[in-house]
Amino acid sequence: MRIALICPYSRGSLRGNIITARRIADSLRQAGLEVLVVAADSCDARDMESQLDAFKPDLLHGFNACHSGPLTRQLAERLHIPYLITLTGSDFNDPGQRNHPDTGAALNGAAAIVCFSSLDAERFGGFFPSLQGMVTVIPQGVAPLPVDSDDTFDIDPTACVLLLPAALRPVKGVEFPLKALWQAGIDNHNLRLVLVGGVIDAEYAGTVFELLKGAPHATWLGEVAHGRMGSLYARADLVLNCSGYESMPNSLLEAMALGRPVLAADIPGNRSLITPGVTGWLYDGEADFRRLVALITANPLLRQEVGRKAGAFVQESCSPHREAVRYSSLYSALRG
Repeated sequence: MRIALICPYSRGSLRGNIITARRIADSLRQAGLEVLVVAADSCDARDMESQLDAFKPDLLHGFNACHSGPLTRQLAERLHIPYLITLTGSDFNDPGQRNHPDTGAALNGAAAIVCFSSLDAERFGGFFPSLQGMVTVIPQGVAPLPVDSDDTFDIDPTACVLLLPAALRPVKGVEFPLKALWQAGIDNHNLRLVLVGGVIDAEYAGTVFELLKGAPHATWLGEVAHGRMGSLYARADLVLNCSGYESMPNSLLEAMALGRPVLAADIPGNRSLITPGVTGWLYDGEADFRRLVALITANPLLRQEVGRKAGAFVQESCSPHREAVRYSSLYSALRG
C-alpha cells in the first residue's frame, strides 16, 4: 500500500507537525508500507502533482485541517482517491483556523478524521457535531530520544533546571514562567529556567527577549537539533509545558519517554497525558505554578518516582509501532 503524507512544514523552526509527520512516516515504513512525504513549504503545486503522479498513492494523509487540509482535498480530488486528516491541535483549537471555510470544506470531504485522544475527539465533536462519527482516535507514539551525557549545553551542573521546549509564538506561553517566577521575585538562586525553540513569531520573541533581560537565572538556547533534545531532557529536573492549547504535545511525550517529571498547563491536550501527582502535574494559574515548582524542585525522590511512572505510561500507551498498526488498519479500511 502506498501512502502520501501531506504536511504544511518541513523547514524553519521545528514544530510538532514536522516531528509527528517524520515519526509516522518512519513507523509506517517499518510496518511495510511505501510512504512519500510531501511538504507544502518545500515545493509548489506542480512539483507536488508530479511527485504524486510518479508515486501513485492509494490515499492521501494530511496533517492539520487548516494548513494541509485544503491542499490534501484538492490533490485527492485530482487523483480520484480518498484522503484522511489528522488534527494536530491548532486547526480545531484556534478559532481563526477552525472557522475558516477551507478548513470545514477539507474536513467535510475527508474519508476519516484522526484525533490523538478521546478528549480531543470530544472537543472536536463539540465544534463539528455532524463530523463526530468520522473520528478515529489514534494516540501519538514516541520512542526515547538518544542521550549523550557529555552534551551538557554549558548548564551549571549544580543548578536545578526547569526546561521549557517551545518555539517562540504566543500560544506556547513562553513568557509565563518568566513572569510567574522572576517578576514575582521567587527566592531560589539554584533554580535555572532554560528555554529552547526557534523563533516563529518575531514580535512575540521580542517580548520574551525583553523579559529575559530581567531574569538572570533564565536563558534561551535558541533552536536545538532534535537529535540533541534527548540530552537536554535528561539534564532537566522538571520539563514544562505552558501552552494555551495543545493536542498531546511531542515535548511532553519525549520528556516522559525518558522518565522526566513534567509540569504542564491544565488544558485538554495535556490532560490526555498527565494524571496529576502520578505521571506529572497540572497547574492552574501563576500561584499554583509557583506552589508546584517549589514542591517538586524540593523533592528529588518525588521527581524520580513520578518520572518513572510517566515513562511506564508512555511505554504502555504511546507505542510508535502500535500507532503505525492503527494507521495501517485505518488505511486498509478506507482503501476498501
